[in-house]
Amino acid sequence: MKRLSGGIFQKTFLSYFFLVMIPIIVFTAIGIYRNIKVEQIRLYESHMADARRTSDIMDRQLIELQNAGSMLSQESWVRKRMERSDVFDREFDVLSMMKINKDMKNLFSSLEIVSFGVIVYPEKGLVLSQWGSYSERDFFSEVALFDEKARSKMLDGIRSYRYFDVGEPISIHLWGNTKKVIPVQQSLEVTGKPRATLILFIDNAYLADYLNNYGIIPSGELIVSANDAIVYEHSAGLLAIPEGSPSELKLQSQASNWMYTLTYYDDSLTGLKRWIGSLLALVLSLLAGAVVAYGLAKISYRPLAALLHKLTELGRDDVTPGPVRVGSEYNQIERKFERLMSENQSLHQAMSDYESAARSNLLLRLLKGYFTDDRQSAIFRKFSIGYTEEMYYCTMLLRFHNFGDDTDIASLRRIEMGVIIIAEQMFQRHSLDYHLFEITDADKAIIVSLAQPPVDLGLMDRIMSDISEEMELICGIRPDIRHGAFEKGLIGISKSYYTANESLQMALFKRQHVQDRQEETVISDDRYYYPTDWEVQLISNLKIGNLDTAIRIVSEIKEENERRSLPSASGFRLVTLLMETMLRVLSEMNISSSIYAKQFESRAESADLGAMWGYVFEVCTVICERIQYSNPSSAMEVGNKLLDYVNRNYSQSDVSLKSLAAMIDMSVSSVSKTFKEVAGVNFYDYLSRLRMEKAKELLREVGTDFDTIASKVGYENVYSFKRAFTRYVGIKPAEYIQSNDGTG
Repeated sequence: MKRLSGGIFQKTFLSYFFLVMIPIIVFTAIGIYRNIKVEQIRLYESHMADARRTSDIMDRQLIELQNAGSMLSQESWVRKRMERSDVFDREFDVLSMMKINKDMKNLFSSLEIVSFGVIVYPEKGLVLSQWGSYSERDFFSEVALFDEKARSKMLDGIRSYRYFDVGEPISIHLWGNTKKVIPVQQSLEVTGKPRATLILFIDNAYLADYLNNYGIIPSGELIVSANDAIVYEHSAGLLAIPEGSPSELKLQSQASNWMYTLTYYDDSLTGLKRWIGSLLALVLSLLAGAVVAYGLAKISYRPLAALLHKLTELGRDDVTPGPVRVGSEYNQIERKFERLMSENQSLHQAMSDYESAARSNLLLRLLKGYFTDDRQSAIFRKFSIGYTEEMYYCTMLLRFHNFGDDTDIASLRRIEMGVIIIAEQMFQRHSLDYHLFEITDADKAIIVSLAQPPVDLGLMDRIMSDISEEMELICGIRPDIRHGAFEKGLIGISKSYYTANESLQMALFKRQHVQDRQEETVISDDRYYYPTDWEVQLISNLKIGNLDTAIRIVSEIKEENERRSLPSASGFRLVTLLMETMLRVLSEMNISSSIYAKQFESRAESADLGAMWGYVFEVCTVICERIQYSNPSSAMEVGNKLLDYVNRNYSQSDVSLKSLAAMIDMSVSSVSKTFKEVAGVNFYDYLSRLRMEKAKELLREVGTDFDTIASKVGYENVYSFKRAFTRYVGIKPAEYIQSNDGTG
């Protein structure tokens, strides 16, 4: 036992040790990472500040160059020289030219990075410089010499408009000296072909001195580029190879198309001194973690050993005989846990199968005609079916007619999976919600739901065709598929289903008889709509006195058949069948039905279909009321209780059939029937009468304070109150006040 306990203790200790050390290592790594990021941010911000300072200094000089051009463009002598005539030539005598040369020299000297500049008059072929006036040819061949490419590019540039064009570095021979300069062209006239252009030459040597004096970063490398071409490059003289990885900072010039690129070296990951503190903290944390893990293992060892001992005793029948191994108790726990998981999985599978079967059963009820009750929302929510009465539904049926008894299980499974996959692809492609399930009178049914009426009326036909083609392509079998129209409300599912089923049965009938009796394949479209499932529900609701649902079933049958525009004979036959159903229910309840049969016959003899329908509704109401009155004492007691509650609380806005049903634990329809039996009118008429009579009294007393009156008679807003008052009284509240003149 000591050897076994020692092994368990070691595992427990190691477990605690790793549990303690993981957060220590993680937090240490986070701390190191945070320190590195802080150092990187510091380096970045420091060098970014230097880069911005250098950029601002460079831009300031470029702006001064722009200002120099703007100033010269306003000088009168510059503009006079632009004139195409020689009217002003006499003004430019020797003294005037000396003054102009001096002014230009002073101007260019004030620009710290410019060695010299000229004003070129391309139309006159004239160049004005600080040394005097030259012809264009003499100046660029004797004073300032460029290579042919640079000279041609420069002369072409001055003949078109340039706002502030900073060129690429070029070499120039000026008075016998070679320099590296950057030409800056600026038109002195805003036009397509300016008559004067200022050319300033930035001297690389001047620029280097200027940056060294004011803005250069001593520990990095600065590159000034324009259009990916290097204009200026400065590299600090480093005695040793810098540590760390190079990083670049790029800043766009605000005064030109120059890009300033600063390269610095990030040494946040190098240097042992930055790691000593973190490593020392990690070592100390490891030692402290080992001590804590040992203490926790020692504390938890005794109850753990006792638990393992008890589990071993309880599971001796599961233990395989053999030598005791280290950790064998954990193996027993694992086996017991696996058995529990297996049982739990079986239970979950059983629950899943039950929910699937229940969902399919509910969908089948919807197909057959599901006249809802007050619990429908909870039932649908329980099975993840988001159907409401405001939605539109279409039912599609699939029948695989050529299955044989010799069809193997694998083929059936392949076809079933094919239907599931193809349906998923088709309805996802059109973003439609659907439910696919098995039914008895076809192989598969699909209910498609829409929140709004369908816009594309041919959509279901295309989906039906696509499913048939895909099934034939993948599974080698083409099913018969039919669908009904989109119908509103849950009962519309049944209507669409019966339409699809009729179409499917007709197709099967034609296939079976087309060769023998072609003339019998035509099925009349004037058949009435009275499904057997609806008849069963009608009988059930009549027998339990559920008037609301019974009336609704009859109303739905009437509306659906009116929509079909049945011939008179079919309409009379349908009403007669409904009446026969009523008479059969009366007979089963031991109620004499002869008087009802005679009255119906008299209406049938008059051939008044409307009167026949009205009498069917009347008999339906009579049957339900007879059932309700079969237990009058309890109904009266509940009804009086409801009536008293409404009389006392009608001014509350939350008084409704639903709240009354919740109060006495009855369905809404039952509460409505009971209340009507006691009060003589339905609930909402009675409630409206109480509220409106009180409102009349308040209107006579308070006047036009409609907000106060609405709240006192149970309406949440004035609009609802005014609408209800007008509907009940026949005039608006303001008109009522005027008609009564404050006296009632």
